[in-house]
Amino acid sequence: MALQDLPPEVSSLILGELFEHRNPHLDESRDNVQHICTARLVCREWNSLAAVHLFRSIILAYTDEEFKCWNGILDSPTRVINHARNVFIRTAPLDDHPEGIWNAWEEDVYNALLNATGRIAELENIDSLHLRFSRHCAGSEDEYPRDDVVETIALRQQMLDSVFKAMQQRYGNSGRSGRPIHSLTIENLQNLPLPEFTSSSLFKEVTEHVNHLHLMVAEEDNEAGPDWDMYKVERREFEPSLHRQWLQPLSDHLVSLTLYFRTCWGSIPGYFDGEGLIFPKLKTLNLGNFVIGHHRQFDWVLNQPSLTSLRLDKCSIVSHISISRENVDDWHVRTHDWDEYPEGSFGIYEGYMMYGFPGTWETIFDDIRTSLPNLTDFRFQNDDYSLVFPVRLELLSCELSKKRYIGFDISDWIEACVDSGEVEFGGFPDASFNRSEETALGDESALSALQQAIRMRWEH
Repeated sequence: MALQDLPPEVSSLILGELFEHRNPHLDESRDNVQHICTARLVCREWNSLAAVHLFRSIILAYTDEEFKCWNGILDSPTRVINHARNVFIRTAPLDDHPEGIWNAWEEDVYNALLNATGRIAELENIDSLHLRFSRHCAGSEDEYPRDDVVETIALRQQMLDSVFKAMQQRYGNSGRSGRPIHSLTIENLQNLPLPEFTSSSLFKEVTEHVNHLHLMVAEEDNEAGPDWDMYKVERREFEPSLHRQWLQPLSDHLVSLTLYFRTCWGSIPGYFDGEGLIFPKLKTLNLGNFVIGHHRQFDWVLNQPSLTSLRLDKCSIVSHISISRENVDDWHVRTHDWDEYPEGSFGIYEGYMMYGFPGTWETIFDDIRTSLPNLTDFRFQNDDYSLVFPVRLELLSCELSKKRYIGFDISDWIEACVDSGEVEFGGFPDASFNRSEETALGDESALSALQQAIRMRWEH
C-alpha cells in the first residue's frame, strides 16, 4: 500500500511521531518541528494533518517573543487556532532562568500579558487550560518581599480574574453550545483564601464545566529562614478555605482531582480532614506532600468508592511532634489522637509540648483495600526527590519507602533518612526515632495485601 492510500487517521498517527514536543514547564525549551514541517511538504493532506499536531497546544508567556507568537497564531488567516485544544499560560520566569527572575520579569509586560489573556475567548475548541504562576509568594503581612517575589497578591488575583473572565466570555460567545473547558490546572496557586473570587458568579459559571481540577499550591517563605515559615498566617488559614471554596463547589462533577503542595500540609499549622466531602463521580485522586496526623484524617479519601486510581506522592504520617505551648494555642493545633510525652522526653524542655501519634500505614493500606472496591491503580512513592507537577505516571511507583513517616520539631518538618528511616529529632540523650523500622512488618504485609487485591480486580 502506498503512503497516499493510507487512511487519514493512520497518516495522522505517523505524523504525530515526527513531532517532538517541548516541555512547556521549561522556559527555554522549544518544540522540535523540523521533521514534521518537512513532512508537510509532501502533499496537501499531510499539510492539513500536520497542522493539527503543530497547533494542538499553544503557549502564552511573559516575554515579547511569546506575545508575538501568540498573536500570530490567533491572527492567522488559515484559522489554525481551530486546531488548538490546550492553552498553557506562564506568568513569570522559573527559578533557573539564566538572567535571574527579577531581571527577566517586567511589570509593564505583565500588564500586556493580562490583556493578552482576553484572547482566550477566541479559542473555541480548547478543552484544557494550564495557568502557571511563580512559585515565590509574598504574604499579606510582608511589607518588603524578596527580589524573587515578582507577583504580588494583587497581580495574582488580577490574573485569575482575567483568565476566568476570558473563559466565561469564550463560552458565552459560542452561545453556550461550544466546547467547554473541562480541565483546569493552576500551578503555584498561592495559599491565600479568596472568598470574594470563589463565591462570585464568575467562578461558579466557569467551574461548573470543570471535570478535571489540578492544583499545585505554593506558600510564602520567611526571610528569616524555613523554621519561621510556619508563622505565616496563610499557612493556618488556607486549608480550611481549600475545602470550602475550591473543592465543595465542584464536588458533584469532578472526575479527577490533584492536590499538591510544595510543602507538607494537612496537619500543622493548618488542618485539613475533608470531612463531608463527597465526590460521586471521582475516578482519580492525586495527593502530594499530604501529612496524616489523626486517625480519621484520611476518611475523606476512603469515602470515595468511585475511585479507580489513587496516587500518594511524598505523603507521610507524622509520628512525633514537638511544639511550643504558645503555638498550640495560637495555631489552634488539634491534639486529639496524640499521646503526650512527659516533659524532657527526647531532650526537649523549656515550655515545649511533646506528642506522639500512633497511626500506621498498615492501617491506611488496609482501609484503602476494604473501602475502595473499584481501585485498580495505586501508587505510593516517598523517595528523596522533588514533586513533579502535573503528575507523570512513569515517575510514580508503588514501594515502601523509609521516608513514609515524618516528624515535626518546634516549627519545621523533619524528614527521615532515605536509607535508614531514622529521623533526627529533639536533643539528648534520645536524639532520633525510626518509626519506619518499628512498623516495617505490618506496613509491608498490608501493602502486599492491597497490591494483591488490585491484581485480582484486574484479572476479573
